[in-house]
Amino acid sequence: MDSVRWKNLKRLIKPQSVAIIGASSDPTKTSGRPLRYLRQDGFRGKIWPVNPSRAQIDGIPCFNSIRDLPGTPDVGIIMLGPRTTQAAVAELSETGCAAAIVVGSGYAEIGSEGKEIQDNLLRYSGDMRLLGPNTIGMLNLVDGITLSASGALDVKDRIKGNIAVLSQSGGILGSLLSRAAEKGIGLSHLVATGNEADIEISDLMSAFAKDPNIRVISLYIESIRDKQKFEQAADDVRRAGKPIVAYKVGRSKAGIKSTASHTGALAGKDEIYDGFFAQTGIIRAERYDDLLDLPQMLVANKFLKGKRLGILTTTGGAGSLIADICGIAGFTAPDPDKITQSKLNNLLEHSGFSSEHNPIDLTLAGLEPQIIRGAIQALLESSRYDAVISIIGSSGVGRPDLVAEPVIELSKKVDKPIMIYASPAAPNIIKRLNRNNIPAFNCPETCAAALSALLRMKEQK
Repeated sequence: MDSVRWKNLKRLIKPQSVAIIGASSDPTKTSGRPLRYLRQDGFRGKIWPVNPSRAQIDGIPCFNSIRDLPGTPDVGIIMLGPRTTQAAVAELSETGCAAAIVVGSGYAEIGSEGKEIQDNLLRYSGDMRLLGPNTIGMLNLVDGITLSASGALDVKDRIKGNIAVLSQSGGILGSLLSRAAEKGIGLSHLVATGNEADIEISDLMSAFAKDPNIRVISLYIESIRDKQKFEQAADDVRRAGKPIVAYKVGRSKAGIKSTASHTGALAGKDEIYDGFFAQTGIIRAERYDDLLDLPQMLVANKFLKGKRLGILTTTGGAGSLIADICGIAGFTAPDPDKITQSKLNNLLEHSGFSSEHNPIDLTLAGLEPQIIRGAIQALLESSRYDAVISIIGSSGVGRPDLVAEPVIELSKKVDKPIMIYASPAAPNIIKRLNRNNIPAFNCPETCAAALSALLRMKEQK
């Protein structure tokens, strides 16, 4: 990528000025959302709405045309029909605009006529970068910049973090944003690449490899258009020490057919991607939720040295469940050594409690935060365990501090991974823990997948 186009890509990610082509004065309409989003999220740059029928929108001067703008915008958000979008792209490029976001559909995904218009956009853009078409745009949560016209990104309680999400589907991007907010998982950037006439996931991977605010990259992939370019981008990210987690849609015939009609991309055989991801060091997410949960485990920045787990539970059944599922993934649950048993026995004086077996069941021990804290600490201090899983049982739902406070406190003092599994539905506890950088999951299979992802990163170092 030449230096001009590279600089223009960086200006798209963190613009200082945004032109909104086809802006509406109604903030509830699609064409009114970009201005509303920029203002409500605290964008500090210049906003230039373009609409010949308005003198101003919400107190901001409105311009008759792109040529009437008072300066060169870093980004132009285009909300016009496919035919008129061609002229807008050409005019923005002539002004020296760094990038255009082409929202809306009607391009390559509909067939040859739309493909011709999409090709024209690329031809008219010159060195200006194109995001889309058929995209809902992007969010930069680090800097408070929302470049979108989609209500899918109008999510409350967004959490700023260190995970970047790149998706070839706009709807999936909105889904992941809302799920992350619900889970308490912090994100840094979200970008929907759409039809990828110009900017591909690979371009953004390379850009984000150099961003210090990003520590893990999540990918939702329908197809890879340029294998060599993607390999180079993955190598850029790997050299920067950042894991990549990818979910590839199109495993079934129905999925392949749907993918082709969605963005106009051609999806290849799924088994090819297994080998390709392994070759490029990418962790493949088997479940959709893993696209957020695995990065949350990786971003906690804990180093897993081996496969031995200390499992602490207040419900015997859930302890057996976790031990079994993690065992299938190759992890073990060795019984405590004599020193650890002694620490647990000194802490827990109930006659029905046994410290000899793992999982360690505290059900009969008296459920108090100081007991939970002491038991977790004993497991963390033991050289027999490489990671600790603490399970929240039904009794913990009504007492959110029972496990949360001890784990939050202890996690700050150790490098050994700590993970929480909530056996009952406990969304508020999970959200609180994740917001404090403690990986917390509501699916037992995720615990095994997250530990496997950590182990994979160890093997790659």
